Amino acid sequence: MRIWAPEPGPRTLVEARWAGRRLAEMRGAQGRPIGESWEFSTLPERESFASGRPLSQALGRPLDLLAKLIDTGRPLSVQVHPGDDPRSGRLGKEEAWVVLRADPDAAVRVGVRDGVDATAFADRLRAAPEGRERERELLDSLCRLPVRTGSVVLVPAGAVHAIGGGILLAEIQQPTDRTYRLYDYGSGRELHVRAGLEAMDPDARAQVWEPGAPARTLRGRNVELRVLPPGEHSLEADSKDRLVIPVGGGVEIEADDARESLPPAALRLVTPGDLSVSVPPESLAVVGAACRP
Repeated sequence: MRIWAPEPGPRTLVEARWAGRRLAEMRGAQGRPIGESWEFSTLPERESFASGRPLSQALGRPLDLLAKLIDTGRPLSVQVHPGDDPRSGRLGKEEAWVVLRADPDAAVRVGVRDGVDATAFADRLRAAPEGRERERELLDSLCRLPVRTGSVVLVPAGAVHAIGGGILLAEIQQPTDRTYRLYDYGSGRELHVRAGLEAMDPDARAQVWEPGAPARTLRGRNVELRVLPPGEHSLEADSKDRLVIPVGGGVEIEADDARESLPPAALRLVTPGDLSVSVPPESLAVVGAACRP
């Protein structure tokens, strides 16, 4: 089999205090605050299923990426992910977001603003719990990026970031769950301020693509996303697993003799080989994959 559909289950649906309502409706879990659905994961602690089996068994190997759906009713924590550690071989966490739906005025924050160095950010971070004004100062230290349906944002490791409320997005990332929370609006959850500040890269900036701009590929150190506008697209065979993300409307994909029509937000994993994607007017597709520098 070349085209794999996710089979979310109890271990892959994550309840969160900040969750919206869209994802719970999509997964038949109305009334539960579902913030994340781990669509394709071979991490042992939260492995997803495909064709009735754990994904690693279905594929016969671990997956070199991890894909989620994330639904925010309220802003997520301010956080940062470390980079790869070549000494230990431990993976870092570079990630990218494809916005599937967004409320008016929805936004994300990625990277510290020009003129804010690591010391200034650390001072604001440590002062933030003192009140709303300090909290605003902290958030205003970060670059605000308005988003809408179809926005694509690649977040390098080391970039301080926060996803705002009112957004449903697909996330593709390195296959690890290393997250350092820096600030969480007084939730009481554990913070990782020291480790997060050590992992922070004040020069890290997002790569961004917005609908209406010429289609292109966003490529980081470990994750890449190719934007496919309306039309017929043939992607040559290579050695990568690819994640197909339909946005705005449905798309059709074909791999070997398998062909599927996908509605918006229906993610599919396509194992290595030729891939054809048909994108009708008013739609677009984003194809994500793991990559190496």
